[in-house]
Amino acid sequence: MNGFKINFELKQPNEIAPFGEKGRYSLSWFGLTDGLLWITAGDKTVYEYSDAALKEWGGDTKYNDYYLSRFLEDISDIFANIAEPVSRELYDSVEDFEERCEKRLEQFPNYDDDPEEFDRLHDEYLEQKAWFNDRVFDSGHLRGGPIIGCFRCEDKLKFYWNGDVPLESGESIWTSPRGSFEMPYKDFADEVKRFFAEFYDKMDEQVKRALETDWGEIAVDKEYLVRENAERKIGFDQKLSRL
Repeated sequence: MNGFKINFELKQPNEIAPFGEKGRYSLSWFGLTDGLLWITAGDKTVYEYSDAALKEWGGDTKYNDYYLSRFLEDISDIFANIAEPVSRELYDSVEDFEERCEKRLEQFPNYDDDPEEFDRLHDEYLEQKAWFNDRVFDSGHLRGGPIIGCFRCEDKLKFYWNGDVPLESGESIWTSPRGSFEMPYKDFADEVKRFFAEFYDKMDEQVKRALETDWGEIAVDKEYLVRENAERKIGFDQKLSRL
């Protein structure tokens, strides 16, 4: 596989752990998005755990195992910024930008020695870093979760990730801890649209299954579930249009 693809699998409703505690269990639309997520970027796979991580943690789930709604919300929140191109100079600096920022911080004077100079440099630092921060989101819900960013320059887009956090053994948590993949901006936009459309279709099926399920002691507001599914689709489509 030499392209870019956002892959996912939803869990069956009866496989999803409800929220709350015994006697007060509940399940919502967000809960029904529980599933696996992984991203193919050329010959690399983002959100794929290494064998060392699975062995150390005693798990067998190979991919990002969480509620897919979190990913859709995170990436759609930066669509408008992704659509805004950055300069060639900034675009070419994506891969080592974070490291250069860290080195610059190390060169700051001690605040107690020169508070005015510290504040001046810090304001410049935040201003220069804003272009990067506006186009990235973290995966803080995952242990060692990568930062993911999308940067456009003219008709190209660079998909970037950095989750270079080692295990206690020193080995990487991920099969691909960091990297970048360049593609035509149109290809990225088309793939995101395809992913959203597939997610909508799968969630329609998921909601249908949930409506047909007898949940017993698990509280599920089926009427609201149908309404929220439709509302979420509208909300995500509004953000998608900014791309």
